[in-house]
Amino acid sequence: MFNPENEFRVTVFVLTGVLSFESSIDSRSKMECVMPVVQHVLEVDDLSTRLDGKLIVDSVSLSVEYGEVVGVVGANGSGKTTLLRTLAGLLKAESGEIVVGGVPFSSGKSSNVASRRDRARKVAYMPQSTESHPFTVFESVLMGRYPHLGRFALEGSSDRELAWDAMERTSTVEFANRNLDTLSGGERQRVVLARVLVQQADLLLMDEPTASLDLRHQILTMDLVREELRERDAGAIVILHDLSLAARYCDRLVVLYEGKKIADGTPWEVLTPRNLRTAFGVEGLVEPDPVTGKPHVLLLGSENSSSGDLIGVGRKVHLICGAGSGRELMHQLRVAGYEVSAGVLGTGDSDREAAERLGMEYVSAPPFSSITDKQHEDHLELVRAADHVVLCPMAVGMNNVRNVSAAVGTTSLFILEPPGARGGPGDSEVADYTDGLASGLRRGLIEQFGDILESALLFELARVAGRA
Repeated sequence: MFNPENEFRVTVFVLTGVLSFESSIDSRSKMECVMPVVQHVLEVDDLSTRLDGKLIVDSVSLSVEYGEVVGVVGANGSGKTTLLRTLAGLLKAESGEIVVGGVPFSSGKSSNVASRRDRARKVAYMPQSTESHPFTVFESVLMGRYPHLGRFALEGSSDRELAWDAMERTSTVEFANRNLDTLSGGERQRVVLARVLVQQADLLLMDEPTASLDLRHQILTMDLVREELRERDAGAIVILHDLSLAARYCDRLVVLYEGKKIADGTPWEVLTPRNLRTAFGVEGLVEPDPVTGKPHVLLLGSENSSSGDLIGVGRKVHLICGAGSGRELMHQLRVAGYEVSAGVLGTGDSDREAAERLGMEYVSAPPFSSITDKQHEDHLELVRAADHVVLCPMAVGMNNVRNVSAAVGTTSLFILEPPGARGGPGDSEVADYTDGLASGLRRGLIEQFGDILESALLFELARVAGRA
């Protein structure tokens, strides 16, 4: 039987986010249904897009939380712009799901997708290249309010106030009455940013928003994006080519390579030498920015870099390494022009595999075997032939402790701290399975030479070379 009291209860609880139903037959029988809380402003599942028959975006999944900036990085042609244009509804996805604020935007499972007007209210897109047309700057910014107007409605005073405020925030008020096609590329970029802000969408999709800007306006633009998200609890995906800028302003980074997502995580998790090598074909050092503490990327070059002016040309560096402790350095030192060799490496060791790929000289040994006198002497020959020796933070057991002792007596030795020594990811101490023998050797060498971060090695080598 209909009970208006029960109907009233339902209405009230809908407003508070909880549905409550009470049976008219048995008032003790109750059921509560908690309405789902949308945690992500954007959810993308297995998205693929083709252009002219070619798969450009390949099965990409990602999410953006409210208040979060997600940076998308990758080489030219990796699918970044196509991904953003698909998310904005400018390109049709071949397959996959796009959900913005809990509303399906593209779905192979449901026909109940958002209308174009609803899309424009929820998503603001800033293209890579800014358009040039004869509208004034104020008119161009005001266009961002169109999705919020009725079919035949005109902009009101509140819309004009929002547009003027966005222009003040982007330092474009001085251009208000100028035509857009009379501005420079960087000035037009700031006008488009103002239009994106005035749209007040839940999700901002920004394709290289700093590309045409000077250094000052790059910082101001990214500060403004973060401020906007914080004030309105929106989310953003930003394509950036400056990896250090991306690390400074993005909460997470997604790396695309040949249309596929190969990394997704915090800047420290994503900006690794291996990912730089895979996604961009370059070698780089990643170290803390002295101002922000965020990752700062220093590009060293690529395997195809000209060797004419490289500081390492004519100098040899020997790595005492193992179990992957030296493989990143092998690539970096080679790109810097150094000739690189390594110590005794057993079959199956990842450092040995890297040395073989790079054509480096090293001393071969069977897996998990103790270093023989012959292998030790061959190792010492490589040590004596090197200008500099680097002792990496590899685990040491009785079978390879002679690798450490090979460093004794060298005159130019660099000892690398374990990766977690200063609170970073990884072990904070070098693993020692020799009842303290290896640790004692290492301590004695540190007392003589000191120890440094791995990211500081190339700087120290360059400093020593500059004194030579």
